[in-house]
Amino acid sequence: MRVAIFSEVYWPMVSGVGVTLARLSDALRARDHAVRVYTARYPIPDGSADRPEVHRSRSMPLPLYPDVHWAFPSVPAILEDAARFRPDIVHVATEVTMGLAGLKVARRLGVPAVASAHTDYQKYAERYNVPWAMGAGWVYLRWFYGQTERVLCPSRFYQQFLESRGIGHTGIWTRGADLQRFNPQFYSEEYRRRLGVGPDDLLVSFIGRLAKEKDLELLMEVWQDLAGVRGTAQLALVGRGPMEETIRARRLPGVHVLGLMQGDDLSTAYASADIFAFPSPTETFGNSLMEAMASGLPCIAADVGGVLEFARHEENALLARAGDRSSLRACLLRLLQDAGLRRRLREGALHTASERHWDEIYDGLVDNYRRVAGSWREPRRAA
Repeated sequence: MRVAIFSEVYWPMVSGVGVTLARLSDALRARDHAVRVYTARYPIPDGSADRPEVHRSRSMPLPLYPDVHWAFPSVPAILEDAARFRPDIVHVATEVTMGLAGLKVARRLGVPAVASAHTDYQKYAERYNVPWAMGAGWVYLRWFYGQTERVLCPSRFYQQFLESRGIGHTGIWTRGADLQRFNPQFYSEEYRRRLGVGPDDLLVSFIGRLAKEKDLELLMEVWQDLAGVRGTAQLALVGRGPMEETIRARRLPGVHVLGLMQGDDLSTAYASADIFAFPSPTETFGNSLMEAMASGLPCIAADVGGVLEFARHEENALLARAGDRSSLRACLLRLLQDAGLRRRLREGALHTASERHWDEIYDGLVDNYRRVAGSWREPRRAA
C-alpha cells in the first residue's frame, strides 16, 4: 500500500506521537509499503540528514510549548507532492493544521482518510485549567473525525471514551513493546555510578515529557514527603519539556534532571533503574510505562486512562489513585521497602511486555488500511 501520513509532530521532535509515527513509518517500509509523511519543519540535529519519507511545511514553535511547532502547510504544494506519491490512503494523526491539510488532500485525490487519536484533550484541558474550552473542542473533534472513515484508538479505554462523546466508526491501533530496544540487558553500573547510586542504593526513574500533564509536581511532593525514610535512594527524571528548568532550579535533594535521551542511552536509563514512577493521569495508552515494563522495572502508575489496558494492580504494577498524594506516597514507599514485591512486579511486567508483539499490531493496522481502502466509495460526509 501507499500511505500518506499527516502530523504536526514527527522526527526529530520527541514525543509519544512523534516516536510512534516514526516507528510506524519504519514498520511500513520494512513490509514493502510506501510512506510519505507531511509534517512541520523542525530543526534537524547537526550532523543528521532528514528522513527520506518527509515533506516539511513552514512552522513556528508554540509560545507556551516551544518543543511543538504549529505548521502552516501550503495545500497546493502538498497536493502536488501527494499527487506524485499517489497514496491509497491518508492517515491523519493530529487534528489541527496538518490534519486539515490531510483531509483536503484525501478529498482532492479521491482517496479515503483514517484518523488516529493520540491525545486526551479533555484531560489536558482540565490539567491546564481551561476545561471550558472543550465545549467547542468536542464540536470540532466530532466534525474532524466525521470526515474520516475510521478513528483508530490506542486503547479500549480511549475508544469507549470517544464513543461516549459521540464519535463512532472507531477501531483499535494499540501499542507494543520493542523487546530488542527495551530490555534488562541494558543495565549499567556505570550509569548508576554517575548518579551517585551505589550497589545497595535504589534508583527511581521517570521517563517522559517533563510537563504539567504528567503530574510531576505530585511526584516531587511525594519525594520530599519521603525524605526521612527513603535513605540513599535517588530519583532520575529523563526527558525534556516545559517543567525541565523549573525542576532543575529547585535543586531537590536526590533528584537528577538528565534531559532528553535516545537510542542506547535511553535503553540504559530504563534498565538501570530499580523502580519506575509514572503518575500521569492523561495517557491514552502509556508508551513509557510499557517500555519500563519491557525493561524489567516494577512500576507505579495512576489508576486511570489508557494504562489500564495493560497495567494490573499487584500483578505487574502498583496503581495509585490519580492525583492522590497519600496514595502515590504509599505505593512508592512500599516499593522502596519491599524487595520481594519489586521482584514479583518485575516478573509480571516482563511477562506483560512479552505478550505485546509489534509485528501483530502493525499487521492489524495494515489490515485496517486495506479494509477501509477496499470498501471506500465516497466521503462519509460532505465537507
